[in-house]
Amino acid sequence: MKNKGKSSRDDGKLVMFPGLEERLLSKAMLLVEEKKYNEARALFGKMLELDERDVRGLYGWAVCSVELNDYREAEEAVVLLLEEDTPYYYDVFRLYLTILIERKDYKGALHEIVKVSKEKNFPPELKEFLHQMKKFCQLRLHEPAWNEAVIDEKMDDVFSWQREEQKSTQSVDWLALEKADSKNQMLLLRNLADQLRESHLPEIKRFLLDEKQHTEIKTMLLCAIKEGSLTKEIAVKKFGKVYRVHFESEEFLNKSFADQIEMLIRRELDSDNPTLAELAVDMERYFTMNVYPKPISPASVKVWAAVFSIRAMGSSVKEEEYKVLERFGVTEEEYQAAEQMLHEVEGYGIWS
Repeated sequence: MKNKGKSSRDDGKLVMFPGLEERLLSKAMLLVEEKKYNEARALFGKMLELDERDVRGLYGWAVCSVELNDYREAEEAVVLLLEEDTPYYYDVFRLYLTILIERKDYKGALHEIVKVSKEKNFPPELKEFLHQMKKFCQLRLHEPAWNEAVIDEKMDDVFSWQREEQKSTQSVDWLALEKADSKNQMLLLRNLADQLRESHLPEIKRFLLDEKQHTEIKTMLLCAIKEGSLTKEIAVKKFGKVYRVHFESEEFLNKSFADQIEMLIRRELDSDNPTLAELAVDMERYFTMNVYPKPISPASVKVWAAVFSIRAMGSSVKEEEYKVLERFGVTEEEYQAAEQMLHEVEGYGIWS
């Protein structure tokens, strides 16, 4: 891949703050859900600047690269992933075969199919999929005179079958999701998102009401429910209280409110300090998204723009804080009210 892991740390453009990797991952995965693959890949790239072997960053980079038809970049990431001790080896292997076939490397795909088929712990549910892939590659190699449209149609049939096979044979392992640490939960949930059905709603409801589950994972699950149109509303427990989530509401994940905060931060800070503005925006996006559906108080765009600008500065000097408050037209009382809410949700580990 393109100089991952060196340039940003060396030139000082990447500003470090606590939990940066998790915030980048959360934001990137939501962009993937919104099919904004260019923006998502840039964030996975930032994760790789911090750690060029990060399996979450590599997997996200590979998935986005496939969606963007950038198969060479995708293959480089996947090869690195297959060398790592990833718990999602066979999901990654499926992605690898997809890349090889899209690149018309049918011999390479056949070689990999034969190699993985010889493994002792080879999962039986993958057997039929690999058989279909093997057949397709052999046809493509031995029938060069076939019309390309026919070949593409057969390939579509194979991948259509793969999607249906995954939906029908794989069940959601809620126990694994509940017991995984927060980092692995994010990847597990991303892999499970396409499998969620209305029949899973009882388990989903139980997970969302489990106070032991991390706030961010619940937010991601809410996004998966909305994308799959599984229900119009659902209950979720966050910060010690139960709230109702209305998926058709324009206020879902506080997106409109967050957009307004970002506009104000960029208007005030971009020209003077774009790095500070970017950091403040990242922090406010993470907060507004994960605090949902708890009401944000005070419900003032300028107050929260000031709060996260001060947070991004990382300074406890009162004079500096006062300058920012004055710049955004925020009183000390308004600032303290927002800080009180921040402290309340921080007690539940929102940043961890």
